Amino acid sequence: MSVSQLRALKVLAESEKGVIESSETSGQTKLKGKSLGGVFSSLSRQQIDGLYMIEAWGRSVSGRGLRWRLNPKTISRSELKRVVKEVLEV
Repeated sequence: MSVSQLRALKVLAESEKGVIESSETSGQTKLKGKSLGGVFSSLSRQQIDGLYMIEAWGRSVSGRGLRWRLNPKTISRSELKRVVKEVLEV
């Protein structure tokens, strides 16, 4: 995974509701527009034991972009937060 993907996962893991809009992560990932969409698109194709890691969760409130959520069947938010923090600190 790229650093941008890990940062996006970190934002997702730290979100209160477990659902984020891709535009919410632009500040933390330092990406915008198509680059940011590409990060989430590639993450949505990542699988753990045959299950997708993140899922599209409808359109954003603004109508531009998508909302994303972590698939709870693959990994919990707390476990993802721990793993991503560990990898990013190395």
